[in-house]
Amino acid sequence: MTSKDVVLSFWNAMQTNDFAKASEWLSPDFEGFWPQSGELIVGKDNFAAINSYYSANGIW
Repeated sequence: MTSKDVVLSFWNAMQTNDFAKASEWLSPDFEGFWPQSGELIVGKDNFAAINSYYSANGIW
């Protein structure tokens, strides 16, 4: 699998709003920084949780 395949697979999962599935494509030591709010999301489970609670209507 190429790097491009990984990125496309991640965004395909994000489009379904299945954030647990999308998080499977993240590294075990994932950290995501949201500069607008200053939030730091640490770990796959937290990534899935915060995105699940965010009101996402439609595809990404």
